[in-house]
This record gives sequence, C-alpha cells and structure tokens, in this order.
Amino acid sequence: MSEETWSDEELAQQIFSTLDSVSIVERIQAIAEADRTEDEVDELARNERHIQLKTAITQFVSGLSIDEKAKIDALKL
Repeated sequence: MSEETWSDEELAQQIFSTLDSVSIVERIQAIAEADRTEDEVDELARNERHIQLKTAITQFVSGLSIDEKAKIDALKL
C-alpha cells in the first residue's frame, strides 16, 4: 500500500490535529483508570489509535519537530 502525499499545508494540518489528540490522551491518562468514565475510555482509545495511525506514516513523522516527536514518544503508545 502506498502512502498518500500531502502538501506542506496539509501536513501542517495533520500535525495540528494529531497534537490535539496528544493533548486529549495526556488529559485522560492523568485520570486514574478506575475514575475514568466510559466516554473517557472511548475517547482515549480513539485518540491513541489516531496517533498510532499517523505515526505509521513516514511523511508525517518526518514533518514533526523534535519537540513534537518527543511529546508523542512520551505517550509510549
């Protein structure tokens, strides 16, 4: 399967939306598992999957800054 190619603007938007997912994951991971609502559990799973899908794309990863990559890596997904 070949990867789609994004323009610089499209890549920036992909990174922006993925960093939103990173913020959501960080927020929910800060809540003790026993205290998470069903909605939070679902939201966490969706956003973790989104990040995993994006980080499997070479162009996406190569477009990340060092700080952005470190922030994603820190999630240990």
